[in-house]
Amino acid sequence: MKVNRVSDIYGDILHRSRTKFTPAQRWVIILGLLVLGLGLANLARTVLALRYHALLPDLPMTVPLTYLAAMGGFWGLIFVVCAAGLVRFHPWGRWGTLAAMTLYQVHAWINHLLFDASDYARQTWSRDLALTLLLLIPTWALLNWPSIRKEFRR
Repeated sequence: MKVNRVSDIYGDILHRSRTKFTPAQRWVIILGLLVLGLGLANLARTVLALRYHALLPDLPMTVPLTYLAAMGGFWGLIFVVCAAGLVRFHPWGRWGTLAAMTLYQVHAWINHLLFDASDYARQTWSRDLALTLLLLIPTWALLNWPSIRKEFRR
């Protein structure tokens, strides 16, 4: 076989490497990207908390900035790992994401109950509850959809 152009070789490789994703796989990939975004946002929280701690060491707060940094780093790493498991369709990616999302929200509500000191913070609880439900219900519904569950059994 004679190849006339370099693009003939790469074109064939690219054509063979393209995969058609099923609708269920596409939804999992979209959710994986959203979980990755949540993980990166938490890692950014870590960086910001450490930066503020260095710049404003005597800033009075109800919760130490080092705690916020540790919390952001922990959940950020968990979500990045879960996102990788989701987009690679590992079974642990599915159940890990369900557990991580749920425990993340439980942790957030424990923080609300323990550390919300102002009336304004308590006034936002209804909004925070709506955001919690907006995160948990679609995640649990999507990852328990029968066609999506099958994708993690292959």
